[in-house]
Amino acid sequence: MPKRIFFFSDIDDTLIQTKRKTDFSKNTIVASYTKEGEENSFFYEGIKLFVDTIIDSGMTFIPTTARNLASYQRTVFYDNPKIKYVILNFGGLLLIDNKEDEAWTKTMQDNYAKVTSLDTLNSNLLEHFEKDNLKLQVKIIDSYYISIYNKFDLDNQEMITKIRESLERFLCEEKDFYLYENGNSFALLPNFLNKKFAVEHLIKIHKPLLTIGAGDNISDLDFMQVADFKFLPDKCFI
Repeated sequence: MPKRIFFFSDIDDTLIQTKRKTDFSKNTIVASYTKEGEENSFFYEGIKLFVDTIIDSGMTFIPTTARNLASYQRTVFYDNPKIKYVILNFGGLLLIDNKEDEAWTKTMQDNYAKVTSLDTLNSNLLEHFEKDNLKLQVKIIDSYYISIYNKFDLDNQEMITKIRESLERFLCEEKDFYLYENGNSFALLPNFLNKKFAVEHLIKIHKPLLTIGAGDNISDLDFMQVADFKFLPDKCFI
């Protein structure tokens, strides 16, 4: 029986920071690793204490993240037996005791069958970028969405604006998809792929007495608005 207070929280930039963004003048604790086993994301000591307190309390702590399963498995959350539910891939994958919720997966599969395939969308997008003379890293992530990463000009705001405008033009013809943006990375997601829907699903099933949502990105607002209380880190994109 899950606890009656549900705490839904984004992970990256909300609870943990990449090495590039971490202020190492503060006390830090490793939070995740690369595929090669190198340390690459960190908690600040106070945040780690906060998270441990929530997990050890009478709350149900639910990581609610864009990470896919392989990336989530490289975080310290994965091996914690006190974490029962996990929302991954922007809400496309729901884990219960680290096992796939097959009923939720079936719902997602039915939804994908009703829209343009990601393979077709990807091909069309590459043609569009070629016309706009944009060289970007484009990849379908686990058959859930398309990731667009600007790895050549990480902090070039002019380039980021150019990419955004190009994607917005592309989406004028693709009404079943929407644009996600986080710094210099973008993604095209089907309209039904949103953390909010997985959060609503768990709330509907378990009917917690109280819900809390935490996130740093404007896209997190969708699931945070479902919650009774909202938590924001000091530095965020909202």
